[in-house]
Amino acid sequence: MSKRRKNDFVMDTDGFGGSEGGEGGEPDEKAGSQGLGKDWGNVMLLILLYTLQGIPMGLSASIPYVLQERTADFNKQAVFSLVSWPFSVKLLWAPIVDSVWHPAMGRRKTWLVPLQLLIAVTLFWSSTWVDAELESEDINIWLLTYLFLGLYTLCATQDIAVDGWALTMLSKENVSYASICNSIGQSAGYYLSFIFFLMLSDVPTCNSYFRSEPSDEPLVTLGGFMLVFGFVFLATTIFVWVFKREKADDSIEDLSIMDTYRSLGRVLQLPSVQRLVVMLLTMRVAFSCTDSVTGLKLQEYGVSKESLAGIGTMMFPLYLAVPSLLGKLGSHRHPLDNFLLSYPVRLGAAALAVMLTLSIPHWISHDDTGATIVPWTAYLCIFALTAFGVICSTVMFTSQMQFFCVLSDPALGGSYMTLLNTISNLGGVWPNTLSMKMVGVLEACEPAGHCTKPRDGYLPVALVTITAGVVWYAVMHPRVRALKHVEESDWRVSGGQRRSGAGMSTRTLTAVGAMATVAVLAYTYLL
Repeated sequence: MSKRRKNDFVMDTDGFGGSEGGEGGEPDEKAGSQGLGKDWGNVMLLILLYTLQGIPMGLSASIPYVLQERTADFNKQAVFSLVSWPFSVKLLWAPIVDSVWHPAMGRRKTWLVPLQLLIAVTLFWSSTWVDAELESEDINIWLLTYLFLGLYTLCATQDIAVDGWALTMLSKENVSYASICNSIGQSAGYYLSFIFFLMLSDVPTCNSYFRSEPSDEPLVTLGGFMLVFGFVFLATTIFVWVFKREKADDSIEDLSIMDTYRSLGRVLQLPSVQRLVVMLLTMRVAFSCTDSVTGLKLQEYGVSKESLAGIGTMMFPLYLAVPSLLGKLGSHRHPLDNFLLSYPVRLGAAALAVMLTLSIPHWISHDDTGATIVPWTAYLCIFALTAFGVICSTVMFTSQMQFFCVLSDPALGGSYMTLLNTISNLGGVWPNTLSMKMVGVLEACEPAGHCTKPRDGYLPVALVTITAGVVWYAVMHPRVRALKHVEESDWRVSGGQRRSGAGMSTRTLTAVGAMATVAVLAYTYLL
């Protein structure tokens, strides 16, 4: 994800060959006076690239629901949750992506084209065996984890390339649209693969809504879905390779790999960046249990995964509308004001979601055949709270991305943006993985298989995380507001030299070290 909006595809009048807005990202007066102007084509290309990025991510999000039908083992769910970690550690190889490239291909296409071809090949290959694995009696959770971990790693690397490209694709006046492209594109790809796969792979749903004659087979399997999108990746990659020209940007200094690592190290020594890092690593603890476990618990209590997917489908317009609305309001309110306004509201929605989830078993009944009956009032409450949470989370995410766009240093290409997004993603995945693991630990039967009434670990973990969120907001609110007033120069390392007074304070170093230690211990414990 990049801090600046990525409107990278400008159509030439005589063909498909686009060029970046302005000259090397310099201001374009026409673009500034006519809205997006010639950046429209670039915006559409960026949305397409982010949509493709969301496809494997959405497919991986559907696997936990498939696993939940076979087993309610949250320890296995915690293992599979590791697939999303590449987005949280991609900073390790981001400088390589920024520094190594071939002039004939272009700085970003050097990586984008082969990466997307590798994704296509992986989708083709896995489509030949993944269905058989999911239908086996003893699913090899590590095999599935390795598959989607590989796809996530390729998508994370592609994200670095696209983020860097976005900084020069759009004219300076429109560079803030990169966050909107990111939000819309990733959401579109994620929900296209996640929701439609769950619905079209369920036989009762297919027979009820998509067929005139009943059948015992789903309309699509995971292997078939992967095969189709393998061709989509292949076609899109060839299109970008052949028709989209990447213009050289002389304003970006060519740094060696080690120079880039050193520059990022100096960035992390800036006091303003250190305060932001603490915020990003801790802010999602409050929502970790509700985000990672609530949907699976609803399924465990009797709400079908297809119903949950259907509700998710209705959320898609919100994912498109909220970022666009924020884009229009961005000039009137600081992004961090929107973030701070949404945080306590989302915290309240999380608390209500926990209460609703725990009440679902009391609402559910069964007919004479034993089929589960979920009243429409329960679905209405799930829909309302889901919509409320989606609005708040999307406002927080988009506001965060807009803030990143403002402070990002284009001199470091995509690495600065990748640094912030890597830390942000790490702040999301380590609490989710740990929450899911703790639910599994609390619900474990000792000795195995001899529980007469298994414990429910959802409530205690949810109470701990939401309470942590209340404390976080009380402590961090004034500190987050203070970030609004930091000068632009205080976010950047001028001329490759460390700014005076940029040493890391003991308190900040302790906080960052503690969070990193927790993340490493959680990962090690899961393995």
